[in-house]
Amino acid sequence: RYAKRGREDSSMAKFYGVGVGVGVVCLDEAGRILVGRRKGSHGAGTFALPGGHLELGETWEDCARRELLEETGLVLKPGALEHIYTSNDRMESDKHYITIFVVGKIAQASTPQNLEPEKCHGWEFRTWEELRATSDPMFVPLRALVSSAECEPWEPKRALVKRGANSAAVDAASLLAAAFFGAGAALLFLRYLGPPKILRRRLDS
Repeated sequence: RYAKRGREDSSMAKFYGVGVGVGVVCLDEAGRILVGRRKGSHGAGTFALPGGHLELGETWEDCARRELLEETGLVLKPGALEHIYTSNDRMESDKHYITIFVVGKIAQASTPQNLEPEKCHGWEFRTWEELRATSDPMFVPLRALVSSAECEPWEPKRALVKRGANSAAVDAASLLAAAFFGAGAALLFLRYLGPPKILRRRLDS
């Protein structure tokens, strides 16, 4: 919604609500992640992913590709981008954002350009382990993403094994699969071999 604070002046009108942004986990050939240090806006001095506001009528994928191209000149490989995480963050200056993270790989080896120097100090590639271990300040949504998993959340097999929240789900799924397998084996046994002798005696009695 829109509200006015201070003087009754249309220039003072601001939007006070929840914004939606898209964060691009841009991977190079080595699987490293592109990050840059913000400037000139909220979160100045912190490291963040390429990305920006989702525009009216725009898909997550279109937004990710557009923002990456505008900020770095890089192009992602064709195909659907995988949604890996969504954060819900309160930021400074009464800002509240939902950030949708998608992951994609660079179409070909190339060096990112700093095409918006008024918004970013420059770009560099870092591994997931480096981001997990660094003491460098991170933009709130990126910090939420990095804190969400010990390993890369776009690696489903590794993530399922290492992420504590998913470990119980994996164990439960394994037990459920074992139960179904056992029940199916029992039915096949009864169908083709008949009930065991002790059960036949009880049925006959």
